[in-house]
Amino acid sequence: MRWDRQWRRERLDRGRFTRFVAVAALGTVLAAAVLIVAIAPTISLKASSHASVSLPAARRLPPYWIVRPADTFASISAKTGLTVDQLELLNPNVDPQALSPGQRLQLWRHPPPPPPKPAGPSHWTVRPGNSFGSIAAKTGINLDTLEQLNPQLKPTALQPGDRVRLRN
Repeated sequence: MRWDRQWRRERLDRGRFTRFVAVAALGTVLAAAVLIVAIAPTISLKASSHASVSLPAARRLPPYWIVRPADTFASISAKTGLTVDQLELLNPNVDPQALSPGQRLQLWRHPPPPPPKPAGPSHWTVRPGNSFGSIAAKTGINLDTLEQLNPQLKPTALQPGDRVRLRN
């Protein structure tokens, strides 16, 4: 009977020890995961600053920075999240010691093209006194193009209320 109690006590102690080791291992794994997540973004930025400039993923930057009075590469770096080295790589022809207000600095390696201009209205409603010539002058569309887009309308017989097609 005595050895039975001792065996149970040893087994209970082993169970506690196993639980302790399991909790400690879980804590170590979680700490390592947090450390990897915290360090990984800075490692990737340092590694990429030499080969090509990449932006922090969390922040969407405009393609350009317009220099304001008292701006320096360090202050721009703090505001944009880019490093001073990255700013220098993106703007090789800019002297960091001679920034002037209104100067434009690139924040992207390949800035996007400007957005296309809106197409404008597709039709023009003729008012009294309008002609194909006056409509062409006001819209900036070539007179020949207007005539090609509107074969059903006669330029000499425009009436108020007619709809002139301006684009396809």
